[in-house]
Amino acid sequence: MIDFGENIPEKKHIDMTPMIDIVFQLLIFFLLTSIYAKPVLPVSLPEASSSIVKEETDITISIDNSKQIYLNNHLVPDSQLRIEIQKLLENRTDKSVHLMADKTVDFGRVIDVMDRAKQAGAGDISVVTEKRDPE
Repeated sequence: MIDFGENIPEKKHIDMTPMIDIVFQLLIFFLLTSIYAKPVLPVSLPEASSSIVKEETDITISIDNSKQIYLNNHLVPDSQLRIEIQKLLENRTDKSVHLMADKTVDFGRVIDVMDRAKQAGAGDISVVTEKRDPE
């Protein structure tokens, strides 16, 4: 039989360098994009031990420390809030809304905004908090 050298045992390995390069590029991409994924408004959120991380929705109501209301980072007058929320919710199957209120805002103001969001058709209203460090 003719030996062509095919039976010589060779150690074959997979070159991991391209995969490591891609992983590092993805890591850098997600780190940079997560910096800009935070809310634009300077709202100091209260903390809660039971906070969970949830996917962002397209509808976010924010109340800043001067008690002004923002809908998706656009200032909305009190009289127009319900109408604007209705416009955003009319063609959506997901009726959830995130509410971010500065911790210095009166509780009555927060409840008033939640009530108007419910009247506008919001299904679930999630109050956004920051994760509190365990004591």
